[in-house]
Amino acid sequence: MKFEPHNKHLWIEPIDEKKEDKESPLFVMPEEYKPPKSPYVIGKIIAMAGDCTINLKIDDTIVVERTTVQEIKAKSETIYVVKENYVYGRLENETN
Repeated sequence: MKFEPHNKHLWIEPIDEKKEDKESPLFVMPEEYKPPKSPYVIGKIIAMAGDCTINLKIDDTIVVERTTVQEIKAKSETIYVVKENYVYGRLENETN
C-alpha cells in the first residue's frame, strides 16, 4: 500500500517482541490471560512527513512509547504512525 505521512508523522513498522516459550508452564493461567507488554515499542521507519525536523532517516530503528503509536486500518492493511516528538531515540547496531 502507498501511504504518505503528513504533519510531522512517521510511518513505522513495529518490530515483533520475542515470543515466550510456552512449554512446561510453572502454573496454569486462564486462556484469555496475556502477559503485560513493555510500555515501549521498537519500530523501523518506513516513511517520514516532509516537514519532519528530527534527525532520522528511512530504515532507522526507533523507540517510542506504546500509547503514542496510532493504528490506522486501511483496506486489508494496518499502518502505524507516530508524531516525531514522541520518539525517545534511535537504536544502532554496534559492530566491532
